[in-house]
Amino acid sequence: MNHVSFQPQQPPLAPTNQQPEIVSKPRKLRRISRACDFCHKRSIRCKPSTEDEARCQNCLDFGVACTYNRPAKKRGIKSGSAKAASENGTSSRDGESDARMLLELTHGVQGNGTFNVVNGFSIRERLKSMKLTETKIQNLVDVYLEVVYPIFPLFHIPSLRRRLASKDYLTDHSFFADIMAICTLASARARDGALLPGQWEPDHFRQPPPEELFAVVKEVMPHELGSMRGLDWMRTCALMALFGIQVGKIEIMHQYLGIYHSLVAMNSLHDEKNWPKNVGIVETELRRRLFWSMYTLEVYSSIIWGSMVRCREAQCHVSIPSEIDDEFFSDAGYRPPNALLISSTAASNTMCWLHGWNFAVELYRILEHAIDDFHCRRQTNGSSPSELFNREVPHQTVVLNKVMSMYEQLPRQFKEASINPMNGQGGLEDKFSFQAANITATLQLVRMILFTSEKANPEEKCAIARDLLDSFAKIPVEFLRALSSPLLHHLAGIGAILGSVIDNPISEPSYIQVRNVLLRMADLLSQLEQGMSHLGPASRLRSQIENIDAFMAAQRQIDQTQSRSHPMFEALGPAPVAPMTIKIEPNPNIDPSLQDAIDGFQTPAYDYSSSMGVGSGSMAPGMGTQAPDGEFMRVPQEIIQDWPFPMDISSGFATSAPGPGPY
Repeated sequence: MNHVSFQPQQPPLAPTNQQPEIVSKPRKLRRISRACDFCHKRSIRCKPSTEDEARCQNCLDFGVACTYNRPAKKRGIKSGSAKAASENGTSSRDGESDARMLLELTHGVQGNGTFNVVNGFSIRERLKSMKLTETKIQNLVDVYLEVVYPIFPLFHIPSLRRRLASKDYLTDHSFFADIMAICTLASARARDGALLPGQWEPDHFRQPPPEELFAVVKEVMPHELGSMRGLDWMRTCALMALFGIQVGKIEIMHQYLGIYHSLVAMNSLHDEKNWPKNVGIVETELRRRLFWSMYTLEVYSSIIWGSMVRCREAQCHVSIPSEIDDEFFSDAGYRPPNALLISSTAASNTMCWLHGWNFAVELYRILEHAIDDFHCRRQTNGSSPSELFNREVPHQTVVLNKVMSMYEQLPRQFKEASINPMNGQGGLEDKFSFQAANITATLQLVRMILFTSEKANPEEKCAIARDLLDSFAKIPVEFLRALSSPLLHHLAGIGAILGSVIDNPISEPSYIQVRNVLLRMADLLSQLEQGMSHLGPASRLRSQIENIDAFMAAQRQIDQTQSRSHPMFEALGPAPVAPMTIKIEPNPNIDPSLQDAIDGFQTPAYDYSSSMGVGSGSMAPGMGTQAPDGEFMRVPQEIIQDWPFPMDISSGFATSAPGPGPY
């Protein structure tokens, strides 16, 4: 008989108006039994995410896909050496594997080329977020090769194009920095209108802006200089220094020039005998080009901005680059297009554009010593150790004659542009034209520095400036504009030396010469500044000339009134009814809004051989011209204090103009 057990019935609960309390338990996170590919590759803990169940927290933070594509391995201790090593408490990885893992953790360098991460972000994802396509990268590289490479040939074009085609920048950390630096500089040049006509639409390069590309370069660069070994990192710093000049942020230029010089010391770039023994022909030539390119930039910046020369020619042991085009050499050897034998050392080849490039380097080597001589002539407090090493310095005239003799021996293609760059493709003719423009500007700067060391008079300085302007008149303005911001700063240096004569007592005829040359320079600057919002010395220069004109006109009226009461003029009889005047001829290039003021500027003609006597009167300080008392005028400091070019050559010429925006 079956017994059924009954439980006592519980009394019903009393009714209540309160809702039963619902206790929410925290969601239990799933335990990850297997690390994802991203965490496994970096040997970091794969933590579950509270926001997205499909991805781990690390993949969510870094914005990458959380995948499990690698094949699963069997669990357990492997037999053999791995087991023995595990039992002894040691790792089964050798030193090479440990170094590879450390490199991946710190810099994201990958060996399989399938998924590259740099400093926490995926290269592919970063390029996608900037909308920087493979085609856009190629276009920006082409812009660099057209308008920057002829002056800064930091790459071997066949090798560069081959690495671009294979997309090495996706797997090579340093080469990715190189390419981003190229794109940054090329984008800034394109925004400033430094494009050869007929090939590119400027709007094509508006996105991404150079500031965004610059941020990527900063993001990708290691924090430890010891990790930046090799040619690519030095080139990246060189390109970033040029970018600083381009956007008028001189502090950026100084920052990356400083990093570059640190890397030069670490890599012994300044001494060929300390280069790696396995360096091939291509890298040897590129190292020479990089070194001398940055040497010219160092001397240039020391003159324009008054900084020190940290790369002295006497302490360097690097040959100049071979004068042969990129397509005619590789690591397999040199293949000149003619019977001329070219070795790994530099050979003279006047048919190659690098012959003109090497000549410009030689001018900068002369400039370095000319600047040294200028600073040695300045008065200093106390004695200098340089007095113990008193070497005989040749007279500036001797140096100048040698420089001009070297220039006369140059082939014609390095003195003027022979074609108009319509539909330019960055070809050989364009490279010759770039050399002609660069040599012209550098040659006149050498002459100005040498004459300034000898305290030349305004007439001599005006003659040099006129030669510069006449030479530039023969070069299509497209090439000058393609040289962009560095050329404007270069002209600012020449304008500073020429304009410095206004800071001293100056005669009115001398001022007329200086004034005409400065107006021509303002015209040239206006042409080159088109599309560049962060530089504008041309308008400021014209404004200052107008202010000085007003002062000179008022001073002339005072002098004429005072001169008629002088006893000497009373003996000469009454003043002529219509004094002789010097008429300034209209300049078709001058802004029409200023032409009326120029036409009305009438200047008394002073005859130094008149009855007042040649040689009578006073000599103005630093001037090579004698004139009667009172004929020299000094422009007040309050008028010239806003002069667009600084007057003091010893502290540099150019100033750091405000850039287009913050960084």
